[in-house]
Amino acid sequence: MPETPVAANLLSRVQLRLRLRSIASSGYVWGMVVLCAGIVTVLAVRLLGLVPRSHEQPHWFLLMPLLAAAGAGLCHRRIRQSTAAHAIDRHAHTKDLFLTLASLPSSAGEYQPLVAKSAETRAEEIDPGRVVTFRPWKRLSHLGAVAALMGLAVWLTPQLDPFGTVAAVEQQEQARDEIQTIHRANENQREQLKRKSRQAGQGSDEIENEVEKLKTDFRKMRPNGQKANAKVLAEHRSTLGDQWKSQSTDRLREMLNRPISRQQMGGSRSAKMNEWLSELQEGRTDSLRKQLQQAQQTMQALMEAKDPEERRKIQSQLKNDLQDLKKFASDRARSKELASALSKALKALEAGRPQNSDSASELMSQDAMEAVRESLELSEQELEQLARTAKDLKKLEDALKTLQQAQNLNNEGQLDGEKLEGCETLDDYAEIYAQMTGLGEAGGEKDINEGGGGGAGKGGGTPEDGSQPEGYRDEKSKARIRAGKVLLSIKTKEYAEEAEIDPDAVRRYQDSVKSLKDSVQSAIENEQIPPGYEDAIKKYFDSIENVDPALKSADAR
Repeated sequence: MPETPVAANLLSRVQLRLRLRSIASSGYVWGMVVLCAGIVTVLAVRLLGLVPRSHEQPHWFLLMPLLAAAGAGLCHRRIRQSTAAHAIDRHAHTKDLFLTLASLPSSAGEYQPLVAKSAETRAEEIDPGRVVTFRPWKRLSHLGAVAALMGLAVWLTPQLDPFGTVAAVEQQEQARDEIQTIHRANENQREQLKRKSRQAGQGSDEIENEVEKLKTDFRKMRPNGQKANAKVLAEHRSTLGDQWKSQSTDRLREMLNRPISRQQMGGSRSAKMNEWLSELQEGRTDSLRKQLQQAQQTMQALMEAKDPEERRKIQSQLKNDLQDLKKFASDRARSKELASALSKALKALEAGRPQNSDSASELMSQDAMEAVRESLELSEQELEQLARTAKDLKKLEDALKTLQQAQNLNNEGQLDGEKLEGCETLDDYAEIYAQMTGLGEAGGEKDINEGGGGGAGKGGGTPEDGSQPEGYRDEKSKARIRAGKVLLSIKTKEYAEEAEIDPDAVRRYQDSVKSLKDSVQSAIENEQIPPGYEDAIKKYFDSIENVDPALKSADAR
């Protein structure tokens, strides 16, 4: 074949442009197909509720141009050299000159030089851009319009859920998020519990040391050292009072002072909670720990159960057990931390309820059971912490009450440490002090009113000698009790006659005493008075009210 560089170049360039136009045409078709399929998919997903909006992945739309390009590259029409030659002949009206030139390698004849020369001459005059033109704007506008329509479909099509699929997926997703939240909350509460346990351990050691010092000082007390005794007891009272205030909270005091109901309303459930409360008030958790361990065993059985009916039955039993524990923690133990841990166990149990039998739901159920296990372990640790705090507070209250007994005995000159040999616990000291106090109240060995030294005293008048040297004057004492104003002024010791009793004066007196007692009770609660002092304060103000009505009227006048 003769050399025809210009004609060959023209054929190549036209063939390339035809190939590009073929690919572009195929890309247009594939683009329209992909966009239309995308619109149909969006409508189907939204209207049939196949996938919730939270699970829609916008980056999937980026694959649409790639899919259209791949289809165009694989499915476009292939362009041969003869096709390019035919396009040149049709454009230049050369009567198959270039088509003949393209077929010269496979033909024979003496006319080939003539064809080659003629094609070279005409090739110099032909522009490939005019042979194969590109006008993409119309098709691109079509693609843009369909793409905009798809965008509107994504934006405006509402989410429907005719088969409940979206609700089930969203519920499962919400449960999964809740389980993860429970895991994080358990971790935070565990860290807080570790810090509280370290602080409580230090506090328990300090309380134990102070109680031991108190018992040691009790044994050192002597009847003839009242001032020294009082100083030591006052120091212990201050230290124990500060420790009691630091350990005591309103909820903890309410739990310790809560009476154990003997009524059987609620049956075995109420009796069980009464037993738990009674043990916790004593600083023990045997029954509660056993209940928590039983809940953990039930949870393990739930994880191993395969039959759906059996799982529902075990889950219902575990839920009832946890609800009982949570109710006790909230209503009787008054512990926010313990109730919070049990509440998280209940939430995790509910979140782990399988919605279907697929592997994802089963995996989530296992994760939920792990959250239940963590919450139960945390509940047991919170329970131990609560029991230790209750035990420490009870020990402080016992120490303060015993200290008050010692102070009363010291005031009477009866505090004797030699009588405490063999005492080990605070209960032993309290029992001995109670016996010593009872001896004084029964009369003791001597009445100080009979003269001749010390004694417990029996009351009554002290013998007096009326023939006293001058300077003795018969006076009436004047005493006042103030609660914002003068409530009582003693003018005479004589009893008033019943007819002289003024009912309005008695009523005003009773109202004043009642108001005063209410103020005292409020002050005790607000100022967190340690229990060792409450009885003495209340006894004092009760004695004001227990006065003969005739005396009240006479005094009021």
